[in-house]
Amino acid sequence: MIESAKYTVFGTILAVINGVELTIPDIEENRHRAMIAEWEAVGNLIEPYLPVPESEPVIIIPAVTLWERLTDSEAIQLNDAMATQPVRTRQIFLTANTFRSDHELWPLLQQVATNLFGVERAAELLAYPLTIMLL
Repeated sequence: MIESAKYTVFGTILAVINGVELTIPDIEENRHRAMIAEWEAVGNLIEPYLPVPESEPVIIIPAVTLWERLTDSEAIQLNDAMATQPVRTRQIFLTANTFRSDHELWPLLQQVATNLFGVERAAELLAYPLTIMLL
């Protein structure tokens, strides 16, 4: 019994037949491919191959880099804005060695920087000197 069938990136078919996962060439003469053709004939479909979307790069900014990029006036404004945040958020912000785009508080940092300095300046301040890809 065919439980599922899906095309792979290589054009083969990954199928589960009688509880066993098989990689089957998409060749009519293959006995398993013939079984899948019969399975399709009664209304089943082979799932198409869908490429896995690439992960977004993780932006990592050393905390010191952010503060170095700020003017004295901007630093005061950012410090004042962060002082209005809950204690936990302030402590995370104050003790962080890096600011990372995959961290829960990154959107807050983006929002505060954008509200204070505008979209363009916020993008400059939060531009990455280092990027890694997480798989």
